[in-house]
Amino acid sequence: MNKNECKKYIKRACYRILSENKSMTTENLEIEMKKVINDEADIYIAYGKLAIHNLNKSATEITANELSKQIDVIPKIYNQIDVIIKSKKL
Repeated sequence: MNKNECKKYIKRACYRILSENKSMTTENLEIEMKKVINDEADIYIAYGKLAIHNLNKSATEITANELSKQIDVIPKIYNQIDVIIKSKKL
């Protein structure tokens, strides 16, 4: 993880802590950062699952390049919530 990603996760975790009226402690920061990172990982995994599913229906060969192109198209078709719901059904 680079410095910019770390700052992004810290900011999101701090916003969550403040919005839930929790005290700013190292334990709370750790818990919230893990939640933020896991939420983002879930979204990335959902995009990947949906892209693989779509390519399995249409492509003869799945390559990293084709998968990348499919992932670029998915946000134009679905919002994040729909992607997560659809990926859980797969």
